[in-house]
Amino acid sequence: MKIDGFETSPYLVINNVSRPSYDVDNTTAETARDGVRVTNTKNKQKTITVECTLLSDDENDNMRVQDIEGLIKAKCDTKDDLRIIFSDFPDRYWVGRLDGNDSVEVMTENIGTLSLTFLIPDGKSHSIENKAFKFNDDEVVINNSGTSNTPLDIHLNFDSDANSVGIVSDSQIVQFGTTITEDEDDFVASERVIRDGMGPTYRNEWKLNVGRPRFKYDYGTGSSRVTGNVRWVESKVRISDFGTFKEDGPSYWHGPTLTRNLTESLDNFTAYHRFKLKPGGKRKNRPKSLGLLEINYLDADSNFVMGFGLKDNNPNKASIMYDFFIGDHRVFRGYLPNKVLDYTTGIFGYIEMTKIGNEFSFKLCHLKEGFRENWSVKKTYHNDSVAMLSAKTINFYGAQWKQVRDMITEWTSTTVTKINTEDDTLVPLVFYEGDELFVDGQSNRVYVNGIRDDNYRVIGSSQFLTAPPGNSEYSLVTDGQVKGHLEMRERYL
Repeated sequence: MKIDGFETSPYLVINNVSRPSYDVDNTTAETARDGVRVTNTKNKQKTITVECTLLSDDENDNMRVQDIEGLIKAKCDTKDDLRIIFSDFPDRYWVGRLDGNDSVEVMTENIGTLSLTFLIPDGKSHSIENKAFKFNDDEVVINNSGTSNTPLDIHLNFDSDANSVGIVSDSQIVQFGTTITEDEDDFVASERVIRDGMGPTYRNEWKLNVGRPRFKYDYGTGSSRVTGNVRWVESKVRISDFGTFKEDGPSYWHGPTLTRNLTESLDNFTAYHRFKLKPGGKRKNRPKSLGLLEINYLDADSNFVMGFGLKDNNPNKASIMYDFFIGDHRVFRGYLPNKVLDYTTGIFGYIEMTKIGNEFSFKLCHLKEGFRENWSVKKTYHNDSVAMLSAKTINFYGAQWKQVRDMITEWTSTTVTKINTEDDTLVPLVFYEGDELFVDGQSNRVYVNGIRDDNYRVIGSSQFLTAPPGNSEYSLVTDGQVKGHLEMRERYL
């Protein structure tokens, strides 16, 4: 038995596993003619009970039975869902949590017995392997060899702009984006003005060390310095040199800037930037690293419009603060939670900044594998004076504190969309060439380019896309050019 990847065989022997074949709940109602009839049938949650013997032997360095009990408890006694795999079904897993109570019955110094009970809320097992079904000429047939209705993940890539996309079966229609009819003129179309992968292809769009930092820009001898260099590699730009620092002089932050001018000033816009700020080297040394990262928008007169900053200035532990700015003023400061810092000690994520009229919105997100949100925070503010400014320049700054151990500092994506209205209700949620849409079939969450935005789901369409046992046909319907596939893990009752 494996519990979240933990192999239990060196510590215990399974004597018996009780997995109910079914647990069905029928709801009945009395009728005048026939007496009773079934009005509803549903599968209930199940429990799996594992009877096992704990053994102390050479395979586990002769651990005491009580120590083995503590190890099993540490792996199982959690508020998070556990993925459980049994050797008689190595291609499936169950999702559940430890339930009830039991304690080890110590028979000898080296032998004890224990009963583990797991509550399985959905009552189903899941295939370990994913099955992918690619759309061909906007059609696909899915073969579900499981015994239960199975949710489908949606993976779509847009080769052109599109207002909406839908997937249709004989019983379901799911749709994303904005449905716009020919006689509908309420929506005001937006324009994608920058989609920059931050690789060597785009380096000529940026100028090195001509911008200015926000933090301690005019702070006397302690002012942040602009110095150093960057290295352009595939799909990212990384700081390669933070410049020199004299140990016998004043203390200050120092590093390079990258600046890009927009072709026109933007009164209203949405900006998306993906970045990395994390220490390198051995994990035990990472908390000693310090770093500073800034992303700012300025007007044609170099006045700050809005911005974002990350800073780790604590050499004793991993602690990264984040700031949101409107104009010259910080409007919010927070600290990355442990669930982010425990992941890599730093952060790989994105910041989304939006200005529409006098409304300024910020969304900071930590990304994990597959560019999926692991944590996010969103704030919205209003400011009438800064609302008069138009964004003309993007400025990045990354810095090192003195000669203290620095952090890996990268910018990996920049996307800017011009919004042509000051009424956010008139901004359509559409797709642009190069966009990626992912819908998690398990959670029903919608992600566009890694950003979670469930508002993309068209109201009135089906909430879930599922595949029943057997073969099912699905069609892709869109006003653009889209390719992709559907993916599933089969389920078994």
